[in-house]
Amino acid sequence: MASDRTTRSHYKVINGQLVDKVGYDTEKEALTVARFLNSKPNVMHKMIAYKCFKCDKWHIGSNGRLLTEEDREIAKEKLKKYGDTERHS
Repeated sequence: MASDRTTRSHYKVINGQLVDKVGYDTEKEALTVARFLNSKPNVMHKMIAYKCFKCDKWHIGSNGRLLTEEDREIAKEKLKKYGDTERHS
């Protein structure tokens, strides 16, 4: 059976069901999506990219820290700086 850490790393809970998180092939791709999410006004907690223990891909998750307006501005600047301005969902 998978460890609790592996389960939390790879799955999210939706309506009481474990569902695979979206996997990204590269850290850059995952960081871009995390920055995009962190730049949005409706995101409450900081989103981070991390390597999954189960599938060896990159996922996005919350680190539990509340986002500040300064965090949002930093995310927007990094998106501009690295040319990651395409839309992500």
